[in-house]
Amino acid sequence: MSETKPKLHTIKPLQRSLATAGLALLAACSVSAPQALTPVLSDKIVVSNPVPSTPTRFDLPTGQSLAGRFWVGPHAQHIVLAVHGFNDYSKAFEPLAQHLVTELQATVYAYDQRGFGANPQPGIWPGTETLLADLRHIAAKLRERHPDLPLTVVGESMGGAVVLVAASEAPGLAADRLILKAPAVWGASSMPWYQRLSLYTMNVVAPDMSLTGRGLPSLGIRPTDDPEVSRDLSRDPLFIKATRIGSLAGVTELMGRAQTQTALPPQRTLVLYGLRDRIIPPQPVCDWFTHLNTAAPQPATTDVVIYPEGWHLLTRQLRTREPLQDMAQWLQNTPLTHRQTPAQAQQTVCRHS
Repeated sequence: MSETKPKLHTIKPLQRSLATAGLALLAACSVSAPQALTPVLSDKIVVSNPVPSTPTRFDLPTGQSLAGRFWVGPHAQHIVLAVHGFNDYSKAFEPLAQHLVTELQATVYAYDQRGFGANPQPGIWPGTETLLADLRHIAAKLRERHPDLPLTVVGESMGGAVVLVAASEAPGLAADRLILKAPAVWGASSMPWYQRLSLYTMNVVAPDMSLTGRGLPSLGIRPTDDPEVSRDLSRDPLFIKATRIGSLAGVTELMGRAQTQTALPPQRTLVLYGLRDRIIPPQPVCDWFTHLNTAAPQPATTDVVIYPEGWHLLTRQLRTREPLQDMAQWLQNTPLTHRQTPAQAQQTVCRHS
């Protein structure tokens, strides 16, 4: 029996519907040349003697390995494992790693998640369970390698969703502390019905079709206000710029799983979010906090910091000083004066949704 292919006149309206539905994750998939923004005074931390990253491979039980890198502090006091966002890769943590190595004598590891970066089949969604298993394995190996040092796992965007689910669900995550930086908690339940329908239909009829989201920057949907970062991402061959519908459906399922967790992880956890984020906009984050606080009282070990002028890439924007300093101070157990509880964060974010 011959295969019936979807007709072009059917696909195009669906593609336009999905592309215009406001699925802002696409902005991170295709970072075009920077456009003019309202001038903002840069407030970056520039390390005078940066530590070069060292390429490495993270071996998996299957015999495969994942590409990655690490930054070594001369007298390590902290171990940090960083998990990148959708279509990004381990290079994303260069500014954070430089700051933590300098300020905390940390050793920072970052790996390219399966299906991203320098790994085989970039752009092909590997499945949520695979991403969870990879993180748990790598974290456990780092715990074995550095048994006497605290291990902190940092997840950005999609990486934050992976960390959140891995730590919240059995068998848990071998880590002492967690940092969820602009966590991707935008499940289908927070999407308009037409967006859910478009994504579902396109995933059925054309899962291999790719979208670029090139028009989204004109709508003000961009991951950062730093033109240098945007330019670097647009030129980086390892940063995926066209997203398959199947991958979009996969990451949406992961985000929904993260969004519907009934409690934050048992580890001491820091959540960072910027109100100018349009990749993971305030409404789904409001829904996430509301769900958490309705389900059960959240652990007193959870701190939330909301940045009124923060973008999605909090450590790759024009104002990186405050987020970087907050993370370093928090890891040193220094109280953050502007911290909020999850209940307070719910009120703050929901006012802007």
